[in-house]
Amino acid sequence: MGDLNLRQIEVFRATMKFGTVTAAAAALTSSQPTITRELRRLEDTVGFLLFERRRQRLHPTARALKLYHEVQASFIGLDRINVCVHGLRGSYDEILYIATLPAFAQNLLPEALQRLMTRHPHVSVRIDTSDPRDQSPISGFNFDIGLIEGSYGSESADVLTVGSFDQVCVIPAGHALAEKKVLVPEDFHDVDFISLGDNDPFRMQIDRMFDEAGVTRKMSISTQSANAVCEMVACGLGVAIINPLTALSYRDRPIVLRRLSRSIRFLVSALRPANRPVVNSGESLVQYLTAVCGERARLLESILER
Repeated sequence: MGDLNLRQIEVFRATMKFGTVTAAAAALTSSQPTITRELRRLEDTVGFLLFERRRQRLHPTARALKLYHEVQASFIGLDRINVCVHGLRGSYDEILYIATLPAFAQNLLPEALQRLMTRHPHVSVRIDTSDPRDQSPISGFNFDIGLIEGSYGSESADVLTVGSFDQVCVIPAGHALAEKKVLVPEDFHDVDFISLGDNDPFRMQIDRMFDEAGVTRKMSISTQSANAVCEMVACGLGVAIINPLTALSYRDRPIVLRRLSRSIRFLVSALRPANRPVVNSGESLVQYLTAVCGERARLLESILER
Protein backbone atom coordinates (compact mmCIF):
# COMPACT_ATOMS: atom_id res chain seq x y z
CA MET A 1 0.00 0.00 0.00
CA GLY A 2 1.16 3.55 -0.67
CA ASP A 3 0.28 6.84 -2.30
CA LEU A 4 -1.38 7.10 -5.68
CA ASN A 5 0.46 8.55 -8.64
CA LEU A 6 -1.08 10.71 -11.36
CA ARG A 7 -1.28 7.84 -13.88
CA GLN A 8 -3.27 5.69 -11.46
CA ILE A 9 -5.68 8.54 -10.77
CA GLU A 10 -6.18 9.07 -14.52
CA VAL A 11 -6.91 5.36 -15.05
CA PHE A 12 -9.37 5.30 -12.14
CA ARG A 13 -11.12 8.47 -13.30
CA ALA A 14 -11.45 7.27 -16.89
CA THR A 15 -12.85 3.91 -15.79
CA MET A 16 -15.40 5.56 -13.53
CA LYS A 17 -16.31 8.16 -16.13
CA PHE A 18 -16.76 5.85 -19.12
CA GLY A 19 -18.00 2.77 -17.29
CA THR A 20 -15.92 0.11 -19.04
CA VAL A 21 -12.27 -0.81 -19.32
CA THR A 22 -12.56 -0.74 -23.11
CA ALA A 23 -13.86 2.84 -23.15
CA ALA A 24 -11.30 3.94 -20.56
CA ALA A 25 -8.50 2.43 -22.65
CA ALA A 26 -9.72 4.26 -25.75
CA ALA A 27 -9.91 7.56 -23.86
CA LEU A 28 -6.37 7.11 -22.54
CA THR A 29 -5.05 5.79 -25.90
CA SER A 30 -4.06 2.58 -24.18
CA SER A 31 -5.08 -1.08 -24.42
CA GLN A 32 -7.68 -3.03 -22.46
CA PRO A 33 -5.16 -5.46 -20.91
CA THR A 34 -2.97 -2.55 -19.82
CA ILE A 35 -5.87 -0.73 -18.11
CA THR A 36 -7.03 -3.96 -16.45
CA ARG A 37 -3.52 -4.55 -15.12
CA GLU A 38 -3.22 -0.96 -13.88
CA LEU A 39 -6.57 -1.19 -12.10
CA ARG A 40 -5.36 -4.26 -10.19
CA ARG A 41 -2.18 -2.40 -9.21
CA LEU A 42 -4.33 0.56 -8.16
CA GLU A 43 -6.35 -1.64 -5.79
CA ASP A 44 -3.12 -3.07 -4.38
CA THR A 45 -1.89 0.47 -3.77
CA VAL A 46 -5.01 1.73 -1.97
CA GLY A 47 -5.47 -1.51 -0.06
CA PHE A 48 -9.17 -2.04 -0.69
CA LEU A 49 -11.51 -3.18 -3.45
CA LEU A 50 -12.60 -0.50 -5.90
CA PHE A 51 -14.57 -2.57 -8.40
CA GLU A 52 -16.67 -5.70 -8.20
CA ARG A 53 -16.42 -7.85 -11.31
CA ARG A 54 -19.79 -9.30 -12.25
CA ARG A 55 -20.64 -10.77 -15.65
CA GLN A 56 -17.50 -9.34 -17.21
CA ARG A 57 -18.43 -5.82 -16.11
CA LEU A 58 -16.95 -3.54 -13.44
CA HIS A 59 -19.23 -2.19 -10.73
CA PRO A 60 -17.75 0.51 -8.43
CA THR A 61 -17.87 -0.08 -4.71
CA ALA A 62 -19.08 2.51 -2.19
CA ARG A 63 -15.46 3.41 -1.45
CA ALA A 64 -14.79 3.89 -5.18
CA LEU A 65 -17.71 6.29 -5.46
CA LYS A 66 -16.42 8.33 -2.53
CA LEU A 67 -12.90 8.39 -3.98
CA TYR A 68 -14.27 9.42 -7.38
CA HIS A 69 -16.03 12.39 -5.78
CA GLU A 70 -12.69 13.63 -4.41
CA VAL A 71 -10.90 12.98 -7.70
CA GLN A 72 -13.54 14.92 -9.64
CA ALA A 73 -13.26 17.88 -7.26
CA SER A 74 -9.51 17.99 -7.93
CA PHE A 75 -9.89 17.66 -11.69
CA ILE A 76 -12.36 20.56 -11.87
CA GLY A 77 -9.45 22.89 -11.14
CA LEU A 78 -7.31 21.14 -13.74
CA ASP A 79 -10.10 21.33 -16.33
CA ARG A 80 -10.43 25.08 -15.77
CA ILE A 81 -6.70 25.47 -16.25
CA ASN A 82 -6.87 23.51 -19.51
CA VAL A 83 -9.78 25.62 -20.76
CA CYS A 84 -7.68 28.71 -20.10
CA VAL A 85 -4.69 27.16 -21.89
CA HIS A 86 -6.82 26.30 -24.94
CA GLY A 87 -8.19 29.84 -24.95
CA LEU A 88 -4.71 31.33 -24.82
CA ARG A 89 -3.50 28.96 -27.51
CA GLY A 90 -6.39 29.87 -29.80
CA SER A 91 -6.02 33.60 -29.27
CA TYR A 92 -3.76 35.02 -31.96
CA ASP A 93 -3.49 38.39 -30.24
CA GLU A 94 -4.48 38.47 -26.58
CA ILE A 95 -7.36 38.14 -24.16
CA LEU A 96 -8.86 41.33 -22.71
CA TYR A 97 -10.72 40.99 -19.43
CA ILE A 98 -13.27 43.72 -18.74
CA ALA A 99 -15.30 44.29 -15.57
CA THR A 100 -18.08 46.83 -16.02
CA LEU A 101 -21.29 48.06 -14.51
CA PRO A 102 -24.23 46.54 -16.44
CA ALA A 103 -25.37 49.93 -17.77
CA PHE A 104 -22.08 50.46 -19.61
CA ALA A 105 -22.18 46.93 -21.03
CA GLN A 106 -25.46 47.93 -22.69
CA ASN A 107 -24.96 51.46 -23.92
CA LEU A 108 -21.25 52.35 -24.10
CA LEU A 109 -19.02 49.31 -24.33
CA PRO A 110 -20.53 47.69 -27.48
CA GLU A 111 -19.66 50.62 -29.75
CA ALA A 112 -16.17 50.96 -28.29
CA LEU A 113 -15.58 47.22 -28.72
CA GLN A 114 -16.79 47.37 -32.32
CA ARG A 115 -14.08 49.91 -33.07
CA LEU A 116 -11.48 47.97 -31.09
CA MET A 117 -12.14 44.68 -32.86
CA THR A 118 -12.09 46.33 -36.26
CA ARG A 119 -8.48 47.29 -35.56
CA HIS A 120 -7.66 44.18 -33.49
CA PRO A 121 -9.71 41.39 -35.10
CA HIS A 122 -7.96 38.58 -33.23
CA VAL A 123 -8.42 39.90 -29.71
CA SER A 124 -10.64 37.82 -27.41
CA VAL A 125 -12.82 39.71 -24.93
CA ARG A 126 -14.24 38.45 -21.62
CA ILE A 127 -16.82 40.72 -19.96
CA ASP A 128 -17.91 40.51 -16.32
CA THR A 129 -20.96 42.68 -15.61
CA SER A 130 -20.26 43.39 -11.97
CA ASP A 131 -18.87 46.43 -10.19
CA PRO A 132 -15.04 46.30 -10.54
CA ARG A 133 -14.73 47.97 -7.15
CA ASP A 134 -16.24 44.89 -5.49
CA GLN A 135 -13.15 42.87 -6.38
CA SER A 136 -10.44 42.72 -3.73
CA PRO A 137 -7.29 44.73 -4.43
CA ILE A 138 -5.61 42.57 -1.79
CA SER A 139 -5.96 39.33 -3.76
CA GLY A 140 -5.61 41.20 -7.06
CA PHE A 141 -8.07 42.60 -9.57
CA ASN A 142 -9.16 40.01 -12.15
CA PHE A 143 -9.63 42.44 -15.02
CA ASP A 144 -7.54 44.54 -17.39
CA ILE A 145 -10.04 47.40 -17.69
CA GLY A 146 -12.85 48.24 -15.27
CA LEU A 147 -15.67 50.70 -15.96
CA ILE A 148 -17.38 52.55 -13.12
CA GLU A 149 -19.48 55.63 -12.40
CA GLY A 150 -17.72 58.47 -10.65
CA SER A 151 -14.13 58.34 -9.47
CA TYR A 152 -12.20 55.88 -7.35
CA GLY A 153 -9.40 56.45 -4.91
CA SER A 154 -6.99 53.57 -4.60
CA GLU A 155 -3.26 53.02 -4.89
CA SER A 156 -3.99 49.62 -6.43
CA ALA A 157 -5.47 51.03 -9.64
CA ASP A 158 -4.96 53.94 -12.01
CA VAL A 159 -8.17 55.87 -12.68
CA LEU A 160 -8.84 57.59 -16.01
CA THR A 161 -11.91 59.73 -16.69
CA VAL A 162 -13.21 58.75 -20.12
CA GLY A 163 -16.46 60.72 -20.04
CA SER A 164 -17.94 63.68 -18.17
CA PHE A 165 -21.64 64.58 -18.34
CA ASP A 166 -24.53 66.03 -16.37
CA GLN A 167 -27.54 63.99 -15.33
CA VAL A 168 -30.59 64.74 -17.49
CA CYS A 169 -34.34 64.84 -17.06
CA VAL A 170 -36.29 62.14 -18.88
CA ILE A 171 -39.93 63.03 -19.58
CA PRO A 172 -42.77 61.26 -21.44
CA ALA A 173 -43.51 62.82 -24.83
CA GLY A 174 -46.50 65.14 -24.48
CA HIS A 175 -45.96 65.74 -20.76
CA ALA A 176 -46.39 69.34 -19.60
CA LEU A 177 -42.75 69.54 -18.46
CA ALA A 178 -41.60 68.69 -21.99
CA GLU A 179 -42.52 72.24 -23.02
CA LYS A 180 -39.63 73.65 -20.97
CA LYS A 181 -36.00 73.67 -22.16
CA VAL A 182 -34.47 73.79 -18.68
CA LEU A 183 -36.14 72.38 -15.59
CA VAL A 184 -35.71 73.69 -12.06
CA PRO A 185 -36.43 71.64 -8.92
CA GLU A 186 -39.70 73.49 -8.35
CA ASP A 187 -41.05 72.17 -11.67
CA PHE A 188 -41.22 68.70 -10.14
CA HIS A 189 -43.57 69.66 -7.28
CA ASP A 190 -46.33 67.05 -6.92
CA VAL A 191 -45.23 65.34 -10.17
CA ASP A 192 -45.05 61.54 -10.56
CA PHE A 193 -41.34 60.78 -10.24
CA ILE A 194 -39.55 57.48 -10.93
CA SER A 195 -36.47 57.05 -8.75
CA LEU A 196 -33.43 54.85 -8.66
CA GLY A 197 -32.95 52.55 -5.66
CA ASP A 198 -32.55 53.89 -2.13
CA ASN A 199 -28.81 53.19 -1.98
CA ASP A 200 -27.95 54.59 -5.38
CA PRO A 201 -25.44 57.48 -4.92
CA PHE A 202 -27.17 59.60 -7.57
CA ARG A 203 -30.54 58.99 -5.91
CA MET A 204 -29.08 60.48 -2.75
CA GLN A 205 -27.83 63.59 -4.58
CA ILE A 206 -31.15 64.07 -6.35
CA ASP A 207 -33.16 63.66 -3.16
CA ARG A 208 -30.89 66.16 -1.40
CA MET A 209 -31.43 68.70 -4.18
CA PHE A 210 -35.21 68.47 -3.87
CA ASP A 211 -35.09 68.52 -0.07
CA GLU A 212 -33.02 71.70 -0.12
CA ALA A 213 -35.51 73.27 -2.54
CA GLY A 214 -38.45 72.17 -0.38
CA VAL A 215 -40.01 70.27 -3.28
CA THR A 216 -42.27 67.25 -2.72
CA ARG A 217 -42.60 64.74 -5.55
CA LYS A 218 -44.98 61.80 -5.97
CA MET A 219 -42.55 58.95 -5.30
CA SER A 220 -44.59 55.90 -6.27
CA ILE A 221 -41.98 53.86 -8.19
CA SER A 222 -38.30 53.13 -7.63
CA THR A 223 -35.97 50.64 -9.32
CA GLN A 224 -32.26 49.81 -9.35
CA SER A 225 -32.03 49.89 -13.16
CA ALA A 226 -31.72 53.10 -15.21
CA ASN A 227 -32.97 51.14 -18.23
CA ALA A 228 -36.08 50.18 -16.30
CA VAL A 229 -36.56 53.84 -15.36
CA CYS A 230 -36.54 54.83 -19.05
CA GLU A 231 -38.98 52.08 -19.96
CA MET A 232 -41.39 53.33 -17.32
CA VAL A 233 -41.00 56.93 -18.45
CA ALA A 234 -41.73 55.82 -22.03
CA CYS A 235 -44.92 54.19 -20.73
CA GLY A 236 -45.99 57.52 -19.19
CA LEU A 237 -45.60 56.42 -15.57
CA GLY A 238 -43.68 59.52 -14.53
CA VAL A 239 -40.56 61.63 -15.06
CA ALA A 240 -37.02 60.91 -13.91
CA ILE A 241 -33.46 62.18 -13.62
CA ILE A 242 -30.86 59.66 -14.79
CA ASN A 243 -27.47 59.29 -16.42
CA PRO A 244 -27.33 60.63 -20.01
CA LEU A 245 -25.80 57.52 -21.59
CA THR A 246 -28.80 55.39 -20.71
CA ALA A 247 -31.16 58.25 -21.58
CA LEU A 248 -29.59 58.64 -25.05
CA SER A 249 -30.16 54.97 -25.85
CA TYR A 250 -33.91 55.65 -25.52
CA ARG A 251 -34.01 58.74 -27.72
CA ASP A 252 -36.08 56.92 -30.36
CA ARG A 253 -38.74 56.03 -27.81
CA PRO A 254 -41.61 58.38 -26.82
CA ILE A 255 -39.49 60.34 -24.33
CA VAL A 256 -37.99 63.83 -24.21
CA LEU A 257 -34.61 64.78 -22.73
CA ARG A 258 -34.30 68.07 -20.90
CA ARG A 259 -31.51 69.89 -19.08
CA LEU A 260 -31.62 70.33 -15.30
CA SER A 261 -30.84 73.78 -13.94
CA ARG A 262 -28.53 72.33 -11.29
CA SER A 263 -25.53 70.27 -12.33
CA ILE A 264 -25.34 66.70 -11.03
CA ARG A 265 -22.12 65.40 -12.54
CA PHE A 266 -21.90 61.96 -14.05
CA LEU A 267 -18.38 60.64 -14.69
CA VAL A 268 -17.39 57.50 -16.55
CA SER A 269 -14.06 56.20 -15.28
CA ALA A 270 -11.77 53.40 -16.42
CA LEU A 271 -9.74 51.47 -13.86
CA ARG A 272 -6.39 49.91 -14.77
CA PRO A 273 -4.95 47.65 -12.02
CA ALA A 274 -1.52 48.96 -11.13
CA ASN A 275 0.11 45.57 -10.60
CA ARG A 276 -1.38 43.80 -13.62
CA PRO A 277 0.58 43.57 -16.90
CA VAL A 278 -0.53 46.14 -19.47
CA VAL A 279 -2.65 44.69 -22.29
CA ASN A 280 -2.21 46.61 -25.54
CA SER A 281 -5.84 46.20 -26.56
CA GLY A 282 -6.87 47.58 -23.15
CA GLU A 283 -5.02 50.82 -23.85
CA SER A 284 -6.76 51.04 -27.22
CA LEU A 285 -10.14 50.35 -25.63
CA VAL A 286 -9.71 53.27 -23.23
CA GLN A 287 -9.06 55.55 -26.23
CA TYR A 288 -12.19 54.30 -28.00
CA LEU A 289 -14.27 54.67 -24.85
CA THR A 290 -13.09 58.28 -24.56
CA ALA A 291 -13.95 58.91 -28.20
CA VAL A 292 -17.42 57.38 -27.87
CA CYS A 293 -18.11 59.40 -24.71
CA GLY A 294 -17.06 62.59 -26.51
CA GLU A 295 -19.41 61.82 -29.38
CA ARG A 296 -22.26 61.06 -26.97
CA ALA A 297 -21.64 64.35 -25.17
CA ARG A 298 -21.91 66.27 -28.44
CA LEU A 299 -25.04 64.36 -29.44
CA LEU A 300 -26.61 65.07 -26.06
CA GLU A 301 -25.84 68.77 -26.35
CA SER A 302 -27.45 68.93 -29.79
CA ILE A 303 -30.60 67.24 -28.47
CA LEU A 304 -30.84 69.50 -25.42
CA GLU A 305 -30.47 72.60 -27.61
CA ARG A 306 -33.40 71.74 -29.87
